[in-house]
Amino acid sequence: MHPLDLLGEWVAALRWSDVPADVQHRAALTFRDTLGTMAGGARTVSGRIASEFAAAAPSDVHSTFAAAVHASALDFDDGHYRGGAIHPASVVVPSLLVAAGVNPAGAQPTATDEMLTAQVAGYEVGLRAAHLLWPKHPLDDYHCTGTAGAIAAAVAVAKLRGGDADQVRRAIAIAWAHAPMSTFQLPMVKESIGWSAATGRAAADLAAAGFMRLSRPSSSPIDATFTPTPFHRAGAMHDPFVASLGTVFEAGNTYFKPYAACRYTHTAARSVQAFGVAANDVQAIEVHTHRGAVDLSDLRPASLDHAQYSFPFVLATMVLTGALGADELSDDALDDQARLALAARVSVHHDPALDAEYPAHYGARTVVRTTDGSVLEETRLVAPGDAADPMSDAELLVKYQRLTNA
Repeated sequence: MHPLDLLGEWVAALRWSDVPADVQHRAALTFRDTLGTMAGGARTVSGRIASEFAAAAPSDVHSTFAAAVHASALDFDDGHYRGGAIHPASVVVPSLLVAAGVNPAGAQPTATDEMLTAQVAGYEVGLRAAHLLWPKHPLDDYHCTGTAGAIAAAVAVAKLRGGDADQVRRAIAIAWAHAPMSTFQLPMVKESIGWSAATGRAAADLAAAGFMRLSRPSSSPIDATFTPTPFHRAGAMHDPFVASLGTVFEAGNTYFKPYAACRYTHTAARSVQAFGVAANDVQAIEVHTHRGAVDLSDLRPASLDHAQYSFPFVLATMVLTGALGADELSDDALDDQARLALAARVSVHHDPALDAEYPAHYGARTVVRTTDGSVLEETRLVAPGDAADPMSDAELLVKYQRLTNA
């Protein structure tokens, strides 16, 4: 059977009762967590610009773009290591909210079973598409959330609307055909999450309208229904991660973020937090990390996004404030002279031993040298929010309340 037929039939048949109880619970937590990240992200510079853009040309697609920018602006959204390092919530949840006719800014923290089922469906297919795209070839320009995320959003919206298997398969094909070539860019663009969500939403709309539907069966080798999606790669449907569709719910294997910064920084940030050292006692901080994170070394970030991707600024913020939420890591903090002075004492180094742990773990060996000559050192592989060090329901509620001022 054609790969998209298999995916379309599974999505169309999925019911809330088919989703394991623990995954149902996590889906609800994910929905609320994303509402929080959207509320906080709407107050950033990029969030305000996206809102103004959507207001100037009102449409559901533009509203979806803005809502997804809000969801990703703080770098506080969820992720999945084996699912192509994708951030599924910031693409899927905004798309569903707008498709359901809900104002994202006023959405309630509890979704309907139908919306959560659609959310899970988008995750399951989108994560598997992203998995097939990772690790990417060095010459490939895409970044997984922006590309595979469009598939996730399209599936979620098509499912919410009760699309049959053919409608879902066409939504996937349309989304992939139009997915952003999302080169990672700072500031504000990141992984093109805004356009990924907008593309997925538009793909579901087009599929519902009959776009890419054939008038009669075709035997052409250039058949539009055989769009070469990631699922068409040789052996793709036999990949264990992909073939587990329906038996393993990867929506239950995501991580939540306790810190509003790039996930690469979280292991080092947790070590520094645990050390509890005062700024006046810090002579130097060394971060030894895997190859993919070595460039996160900006001493004077030029934007909030650059700060989120800077070990020096993130760790200086942690030392000075003891936290890394939206209030601590903000646009207003970029010119904090005390923070910049401390960031100048942070250096980033490559540790080849940590490359072997990547991408299953974003490990870091963190060394703090104090003014009295003592040395604090820790190697941490598990980031806070991972399955091995999960955020509790209570911690996630506090995160939501702080972001929404609830």
